Amino acid sequence: MKEQLESSVTYHNTAKVSAIALTKQPQIGQVANELKLLTLPVPRPAKNQVVIQLIASSMHIDEIYAAQGTALGRFYAPKNISVNTPHIMGSSVSGIVVAIGSSIKQFKLGDEVVVIPNESGENGSWATYRCVSARYVMLKPSNMSHVAAAAIMLSACVAWGALRTANITAGERCLVIGASGAIGSVLVQILKAKSAYVTGVCSAANAKLVRTLGADNTLDYQSTEFTAEKANSFDKAFDLVGGLRNEAAAYRWLKLGGKFITVVGPVQYLGERKLSRKEFFQSVCHVMRRSISTIFRGPRYKFCATLPRHVAQDAMQFASEHKIHSPIEMEIPFNLKRIQDAIGVLTSHRTRGRIVIRFENPELPETPENRAESSMEESPLSQCNGH
Repeated sequence: MKEQLESSVTYHNTAKVSAIALTKQPQIGQVANELKLLTLPVPRPAKNQVVIQLIASSMHIDEIYAAQGTALGRFYAPKNISVNTPHIMGSSVSGIVVAIGSSIKQFKLGDEVVVIPNESGENGSWATYRCVSARYVMLKPSNMSHVAAAAIMLSACVAWGALRTANITAGERCLVIGASGAIGSVLVQILKAKSAYVTGVCSAANAKLVRTLGADNTLDYQSTEFTAEKANSFDKAFDLVGGLRNEAAAYRWLKLGGKFITVVGPVQYLGERKLSRKEFFQSVCHVMRRSISTIFRGPRYKFCATLPRHVAQDAMQFASEHKIHSPIEMEIPFNLKRIQDAIGVLTSHRTRGRIVIRFENPELPETPENRAESSMEESPLSQCNGH
């Protein structure tokens, strides 16, 4: 409690925050190179907002796609970026409430909270403080660390939405495509907690990880076994990767009365490149056509688009009760160079779980007051201690 009160005092006594942001619109693939470490005014809450001091924030590939304006990200791409109106990156937040708006009754100073993903896109989490509408804030489960809560929130919401769409019952046989990814690894655990039989589709290198998460079996997505004809093997198939190849393979495995649930659609790694209007229209038409046509014949096609705020409380409660976690690829300090390097790892599509930023001893912008301290943070010893 003493640390929480000190955190609030620190916030009210500061005039600036450290942030990692874009000061101009990046070219595709150049987001990391355009990031800057900035000093910005401390945020002050409107009457329906809270200010959170960040303890942890997980990195998501969709944040990169949105920033560079590719695929669906173009609808959420930041507008009018400049030195005077920088775009602060980042979405997921776990931290401590340090200021509240005049109309807020459900939170108090010192509450440990997480931010619910905003369906219309969000940003602002690569900063030491963030202002958020109370509508998208919930108390952090007490048995989760800030790192664990930041890592699992988005994955839990997407996985829980897919589970509700599938309407799983105990004993059903489920295929999870992308089982070693950030969302798939959480979905595997939820399905096992629901007493399903789970086969995870992943690379051979990640098969051991997926089995430790509870999968009963694994399939190498690069093998002919995955694409071979295997009718009537599964009740439900979950696609967390996208692409027509994965869809076709899943349909070969599904029972006639089964369901194919995708959170991506027909384009693999949706967001990696900018779709033309024709490609975007074709993708939407594919989802609509498959959704309608499979009502009458074959396994059902279901596109999952559950709003996170409708499932966040249930998803996080279930994860807390069943000790479900998101595997963490790495934890890095709030440091410009480390975050730039992590973006390269993130966009490789080879991460196993989440990359989480920790805000202990955050990097400070270069100013006369902190130049000596900043130079210390760049030393090998201080980088090591940042973990």
